[in-house]
Amino acid sequence: MAPPADATGRARWLLPLAAGLSAALIGVAWSWRPSFWWDEAATVSAADRSVAELDELLRGIDAVHGLYYLVMHGWFELFGVSELSARAPGAIAIGIGTAALVQTARLLAGTRTAVVAGAVFAIMPRITWASTEARSYAMVAALAAVAGLALVLAMRSTRRWWWALYAVIVALSIMLFVYSAALVAAHAVTVACTRGAPRLRFVVAAAAAAVLAAPLAYLAIAQAGQVSWVPPLDGRVVRTVFLDQWFEQAPWFAAGCAVVVVAGLLRMVLARRSVVRAGDADLLLLALPAVLVPIAAFLAYSVLATNIYVGRYLIFTAPSVALLVALCLVRLFTARLAVAIAVLALALAALPAYLAQRQPWGKQGGMDYSSVADFVGDHAAAGDCVVFQPTVPWQPTSLRAIEQARPDGFAGLDDIGFGRSGASRGELWDTDVADTVVAVRAERCPVLWVLTDTERAGSSRLLGPGNVWWRFEPFRFAGSELYRTLASDGFVIDKRTPFNHTQVVRMVRANW
Repeated sequence: MAPPADATGRARWLLPLAAGLSAALIGVAWSWRPSFWWDEAATVSAADRSVAELDELLRGIDAVHGLYYLVMHGWFELFGVSELSARAPGAIAIGIGTAALVQTARLLAGTRTAVVAGAVFAIMPRITWASTEARSYAMVAALAAVAGLALVLAMRSTRRWWWALYAVIVALSIMLFVYSAALVAAHAVTVACTRGAPRLRFVVAAAAAAVLAAPLAYLAIAQAGQVSWVPPLDGRVVRTVFLDQWFEQAPWFAAGCAVVVVAGLLRMVLARRSVVRAGDADLLLLALPAVLVPIAAFLAYSVLATNIYVGRYLIFTAPSVALLVALCLVRLFTARLAVAIAVLALALAALPAYLAQRQPWGKQGGMDYSSVADFVGDHAAAGDCVVFQPTVPWQPTSLRAIEQARPDGFAGLDDIGFGRSGASRGELWDTDVADTVVAVRAERCPVLWVLTDTERAGSSRLLGPGNVWWRFEPFRFAGSELYRTLASDGFVIDKRTPFNHTQVVRMVRANW
């Protein structure tokens, strides 16, 4: 893998740094606006507890997210829990990943390809989504980009410590998200197809990474039942692979990238040799396996065994997609102005998805946790009581998940429905007590705030992440068991405040 002439110079790190900073700013902008949702509540619940409690949790559940939870535990210790603090690490990670990607493209195919790769990656809808998601996805994508750069540098150098660095980065990638192990298989294809590559050193580095990651990976695999919620593979997998996986909510962006890649590859194959530049083959050998091998592996497993294919789980392939789009776009258009116009067109195609991701209820299913917590924090008085509806049809836990995502919104309130904490049981979620216990505890309450399902006359459903249908059944709070329990204790409805899927009901005693 020989570098092109413009890959060196005094300012060789200025472009990656500028690209990384720009991507981080794009990612963090308005990332605090969307409400928390159920997955992010799980992050806060796990990370906002002691290390000993986190260790107990991971021995029974969520080991696949263990490293991420540990990182976020330290982060929350420094910056507290909020929408911005929970999501900022993702934006920072995307900045680091962008810088690594730009440097990789620059080393292999030149500055123009590097600039375009950084721009495509920074505006890719799955990446801008990851910047607003308090989960490990952004870090997974970033480590994939860094691993690619480490592999290129190791293959170009005679120094063995590059391979040691590569092993450590790959091990961290696997520990952060075990699906990332597929990158090793993809890199094996790259090394095997590269003339003169140090294959033995790669094998040693890959083996070292496997040994380093093995304890946590083994525990995560032992808990594989956690993905039993993924429905069987069906015809929607086509949409998952070609749209949701990288271009969620941006079909025109997906179409533009597809046209660029197909046309660019055809031009490089069919046009004169002068169209293909030094390093193009090396870039293709790096990027194509990193896209195709994981997809093929997980599709094959999902067909032959059980479905584990969820679009967002393969976010570690996104950096390689950006490399492919950038190379094909630059080779397709020779004029800089044409390249700039093409990138601008892609940005405009991605803009609706970007804006939708940053709406107050822009999270999966339109979750409204933060809106509800903000309202309760602004209107409830210290000493008021609060209770959460224990079951709703559109999420697998009690509405108490709202409190676990945003405990600050409920500070000073008397939680009369609280059962046992998740931390005390080695579980993610706190439990609720029976309605009869709620009735007894409610006797001490002058004002009671009830967080419950919103009023719905009819039923509807929504296709959520992982091709799982979210069902919204008809509901009347006045017809619920919780209401009957509280009404029999003398409470009447004073005011209702509906949100997207949740309503906050203020109840008072009729004869207080």
